[in-house]
Amino acid sequence: MTFPAVALRDWLSARLRRKLLLAMAAAGVVAALLLLLVFMLFYRNELANERGTASMQVNLLLQAALENAMLKRDVPGLQQVVASMGEQPQIRGVMILNPAGEVRFAADPSRLGQRFPELAGRALVDNKPSDELALTADGIEVLRSINPVHNKPACGGCHGTIESRPVNGVLVVDYDASSLREKARNTAGWMAFGGAGVILLLLAIGWRAVQRSVLDPLEGLLRASSRLGAGEMAARVPVSGHDEFARVGTVFNGMADSLEQALGAAEIQRRFLQQVIDGLPDGVRVIDSRYRIVLANAAYRRQLGIGADDLAARPCYASSHGRTAPCVATMVVCPLNELKRPGDTLKCSHVHVRGNGASLPVEVHASMVELQQNGAVERCVVESIRDLSEVSQVSQEQRLSELGLLAAGIAHEIHNPLGSVRLAVQTLLREMDQQQSDPAELASYLRLVDDQIDKCIEVTRRLLLLSRHPDSRNVLVDINDAAADSMHLLDYDAKLRQIAQHAELDPDRPRILADQAELRMVVLNLLQNAHHAMLDGGEIRVRTRSAGTTQVLIEVADNGCGIAPDVLPHIFDPFYSRRADGQAGTGLGLTICRSIVERYGGTITVESTQGRGTTFSIILPREHGNPGNEEDGPDR
Repeated sequence: MTFPAVALRDWLSARLRRKLLLAMAAAGVVAALLLLLVFMLFYRNELANERGTASMQVNLLLQAALENAMLKRDVPGLQQVVASMGEQPQIRGVMILNPAGEVRFAADPSRLGQRFPELAGRALVDNKPSDELALTADGIEVLRSINPVHNKPACGGCHGTIESRPVNGVLVVDYDASSLREKARNTAGWMAFGGAGVILLLLAIGWRAVQRSVLDPLEGLLRASSRLGAGEMAARVPVSGHDEFARVGTVFNGMADSLEQALGAAEIQRRFLQQVIDGLPDGVRVIDSRYRIVLANAAYRRQLGIGADDLAARPCYASSHGRTAPCVATMVVCPLNELKRPGDTLKCSHVHVRGNGASLPVEVHASMVELQQNGAVERCVVESIRDLSEVSQVSQEQRLSELGLLAAGIAHEIHNPLGSVRLAVQTLLREMDQQQSDPAELASYLRLVDDQIDKCIEVTRRLLLLSRHPDSRNVLVDINDAAADSMHLLDYDAKLRQIAQHAELDPDRPRILADQAELRMVVLNLLQNAHHAMLDGGEIRVRTRSAGTTQVLIEVADNGCGIAPDVLPHIFDPFYSRRADGQAGTGLGLTICRSIVERYGGTITVESTQGRGTTFSIILPREHGNPGNEEDGPDR
């Protein structure tokens, strides 16, 4: 079937009104065809009647004149009769044939002697009058009447007995057929016109009845159904009468009432469920087998920084991973692929993408469940999503845990100055007991005590700057001081591991706007990772320098064992720990470092060659300010 035919079929089948109109039009066409057939039959019958009437009139007239002339043997009179008849307005020609078909008399003298054996033969065989429509030599349509002239007893003297010769001749009259056709056509035409009018009137009455009784009620039912389907729960069908459509409207309105009540109850239940999951602190979402998010709570939307409209229009991989296609199963642990049966659970780590493009490390707890969806049971995945970036907000505990690893170094740093102070104080007490104190010597001992106390205060200052809780108001931090303080805290650990720490600090002393404790925690974490990577000693270089006019660079480079290529892409993933010294780590150190750096608008990258060493590079936006400004904060 061609495209236009298909389009026409679809257009007609789309509306009942069109189908009924087509059916009535088809009925009208069939009726018109039947009327045309009746017209044709009536026309032919009317034409035959007219032909018969004309033939009979002419036959009686001519036959009477012919018999009279033949009885009188008046041949000229007979010819005169034939000629007179040929001059009549409706007569096109008159001929008298002998039984052999030769023209003996004719209104047109040119026809005398011509032969028409077929006409004579038909008259002799049929032995009764007949007529037919024929064309003359000049192309005029005529009604040709063929009448056998029967032999009579009075004609026996010339023509013989009736038994031997029943027909004396054949009278052929050509009657003008145009008037007959016009009369028959007019009569049949008026009949057809009247019939068509009756058919059209019946169609109009039938169409109006169908429209009022069928189409209008159906149209009202369709409008109400459309409004109800669009969510207008107050839509109802106006009901009048007691026929079938009235009963259908009553049933429809009852169904709409029940549906409105059921949807109201379902909406109350949905709101209750939404309020319950919105009260959970972790993000929650429910994903069906087609990757659609069928339910999510407010915490999930806050994690990604998106609204409910964005959530409803996007599949799970687009919402949380910023992808245009489902996640690759070999690269991402997808609960939809991993969970096979209801009740199966798993725990994995993902990196979600916020609405502004920033990365969000999360921990996902997923479970497979069976839910009723659109009247069918469908398997869905329920995910509980914990925001691991919040770990950096409570990184105070993590920093205090790391400080425990520094206890030995801090004790060594403080022990030596305190030992010197103790010796000086004991010497002073002994001399005072012996009353042998010299003021100059006493002053030198006191200066020694003061210097050693300064060393202890400096160590405790560094420790306090590292361990204090992050301030909500950032200050200008000298990155040279942050790097140097972190290195000093690990001096004792470096000596034990036979590690040489070198500082290459920018003399311009670049600064950034940040929290002092968090910046020191980042550098300290990178230094500790470098220590873990050098089991047999080595060198660490900490460099600071300006990166253009708007950025600063901090590098921590070591010549340790390096990081394996298959491990390198995952070192910033939460809970991913591969320490070179074989000890178990939390797997959160580098995750926290990256979260802190990105929160300050910076980036952290790593380059590593296995067996040769690793370099971490931190780029942060630079701030220009007056070092003496009190708002810069206590940098030292």
